[in-house]
Amino acid sequence: MEFSKRVLIVDDERNVVGVLREFFARFQHGHAYDVVSASSAAEALDILLRGAFDLILLDMVIPGIGARWKQGLDLLKRIRDLGVKAPVLMMSGDWDAREEAEALIAGAVGYLHKPFNLRDAGPFRRSRRSGPARAQRVVERDAPTPWTRAGRR
Repeated sequence: MEFSKRVLIVDDERNVVGVLREFFARFQHGHAYDVVSASSAAEALDILLRGAFDLILLDMVIPGIGARWKQGLDLLKRIRDLGVKAPVLMMSGDWDAREEAEALIAGAVGYLHKPFNLRDAGPFRRSRRSGPARAQRVVERDAPTPWTRAGRR
């Protein structure tokens, strides 16, 4: 199978990486995906220096960079400083509107809450087509779900 899209997942939680790999393996819309993962900031930067990606999924808390609550934002800023233009979708287990706003300002196109249901990718697909302003409206509009606020029912 020839891959037509490259995705970088930056998360130190193996189960999250596994769920996302499964999502891209099953996602049917005319593309095959080459999914690469990194479990630290240093590993992610090294991978990005060696190749281009069509999408980056970046956890807000990633070992190896900055203060705990700003690690993902710091890495996002470094990624943008390297000139990487790929859309970045931030991921977090916390519901924090301030962090979401900071991520969007820093150049992320959207925000995904963990643990997540794969249906959560729907608002991202719409927001990516319409740019960061649409992503911000999606984040502001979407109310917390049982998956994002109180955990699974």
